[in-house]
Amino acid sequence: PRIAEESDMSSKLEVLWSPNRGEHFATYTSEVKLYCYTRLQEEQREDLGTADLQLSAGSEFYGRFIAGSNDVHCMPQYQCVAWQTNAARQHFFAVGQSSGKVVLTNLGLDDPSLSNHYLAPKSGRPCTCLAWNSNENNLVAVGLEKARNDSSLIVWDITRASSEHVAEKTNRFWFGPDIVTAGEESAKQFEVGHTEQTSSLAWFPNQPCCLLAGMGSRFLRIFDIREQSVTTQPQPREVANHKAIFGICVDPSSPHRVATYADGGTVYMWDTRQFVKPVYSFSRNGSIARLSWLNTRPGCLSVLTSEPPYLHLVDVPSYTQRERGHTHTPAHHTRT
Repeated sequence: PRIAEESDMSSKLEVLWSPNRGEHFATYTSEVKLYCYTRLQEEQREDLGTADLQLSAGSEFYGRFIAGSNDVHCMPQYQCVAWQTNAARQHFFAVGQSSGKVVLTNLGLDDPSLSNHYLAPKSGRPCTCLAWNSNENNLVAVGLEKARNDSSLIVWDITRASSEHVAEKTNRFWFGPDIVTAGEESAKQFEVGHTEQTSSLAWFPNQPCCLLAGMGSRFLRIFDIREQSVTTQPQPREVANHKAIFGICVDPSSPHRVATYADGGTVYMWDTRQFVKPVYSFSRNGSIARLSWLNTRPGCLSVLTSEPPYLHLVDVPSYTQRERGHTHTPAHHTRT
């Protein structure tokens, strides 16, 4: 079977590349599957299994199936998946579900201790986004739809996660609104955002305690999770009032540089050192579906759109050039 064929199912197929091993990738719809990217000659394809993927029609590149999340049930449906950056746990995932619960699952043989543990907010509603802290591997940030009496942005400590085994025994495998234990409360390291949705978020690799979140209808907020208060809502360090709250993506080669997008086909570039308005923007045909910085090519942003050409590789100019008064239109290369 090919990826193109599987994506025609009622559930949209999503693909993630491993942050730990360059040849590994995962797909997910109702379950997470792990593959190894490999090139096979025609005589080597005889031993392909039904779970292996041909990456496109006539291609000699395949995804050899490694493992799947059979131990994680797809009720309710998965909403988003994040792959942990961790050399010791190379195939560890957080799976956000439509109930708001985040299930932890390990598809590798390394350290199964936290697999099938979960994190649950007080009020059940869909999970919108997830982000692992690449410096503090025990922290995962979760974005949720709004709820009147609960936060839409929660940072969890996974070492205090509840186990599914315990949840089943207490009849809490699929939790309801406003059911939470003292153990789950202690797993919260930071929370904010009552009465508004968190649509996207990302940690800063050079500031392990800081993250950027797109919240409400037009706010980008930078939070320091060390500034949690037991009596009042945490206040952001920086705020930008702008409609581009989606797809937050921090450039690993220049952590002050951030890309986001708004509804439509416009991408906005930000400098967090002057976080008042975007540094500049550029547009592409169709709606933006995803942004991602290339690890192998500093300053290059990949932009996935809904209309052809679907994939754009954009060489983003440095802020130094713009601060000196140079005009620079981002160069771009397209792939379909």
